[in-house]
Amino acid sequence: MLFKKEKGREILLLAPLFILLMFFLFIPFLSVIKESFYNSFGKLSLINYKNIFQKSYMEALKNSLSLSIATSLFGVIFGTIISFYISKSKGMIREWLYTMTSLPLTFSGIIIAYSFIITLGSSGTITLILQKIFGIKPLEFSSYLFTWKGLTVAYLYFQIPRMIIIMISAWGNLDWSLVEAADSLGAGTITIMKRVVIPVLWPSILAGSVLLFAVSMGAYGTALALTGVSVNILPLTIYTQVSDVSYNLPQADALSVLLTFVTTFSIYIYRRTFAKM
Repeated sequence: MLFKKEKGREILLLAPLFILLMFFLFIPFLSVIKESFYNSFGKLSLINYKNIFQKSYMEALKNSLSLSIATSLFGVIFGTIISFYISKSKGMIREWLYTMTSLPLTFSGIIIAYSFIITLGSSGTITLILQKIFGIKPLEFSSYLFTWKGLTVAYLYFQIPRMIIIMISAWGNLDWSLVEAADSLGAGTITIMKRVVIPVLWPSILAGSVLLFAVSMGAYGTALALTGVSVNILPLTIYTQVSDVSYNLPQADALSVLLTFVTTFSIYIYRRTFAKM
């Protein structure tokens, strides 16, 4: 009897979360799935999913995966290294560094894109300084900003802080006395990393890399403001389907389902693969 009461209490406590997920996740997504099976004339059809296999859509998917893998990889590497130095700092310096690394997460994608244009564009502050000091040509220097290279750098601006926040707590859970003991027993740096450090940090590294991958796959605000639609990635392709130029909501719904499925499946495979390492 007591078990039933406690179980009923747990269900009651989870009810607000269930309601929130129902109205803001499941119902909207089911609506997107439903609309994706209609053509532009309002009739049931699989044409939208057939169109997904067109070269431009497949290229957009491939580019999104490449961009997400690259930014998550660099984000994990730089975020882990920077978080180590922040975790080893003390007092006000630690608090200041932690605050500064968290600050980029408060900005929207559009603000991030414009900040890069203002600082690194052809008339940007840093670009003009480099022109005066080294005589660089502003147009040639800033041309990368509106391509894949610039988009990767812009994504890292909000990817690295996410990884830092995750890894700071992971470094705090590491027992440094075990590292000192391994070192005193003659273990080399590689052995210490493999046997002591990585087993403790690995769950956080895995969680952070999955988060960074998912964020990069779905981000479009920075890409739209920085490159327009000149860079062919899936979120921007979906955007073009609901723009004034080419309004095709059912096709956008189908591409959204594709993006959701690929992201979820990729994360699942990613976790299954690296969890065994």
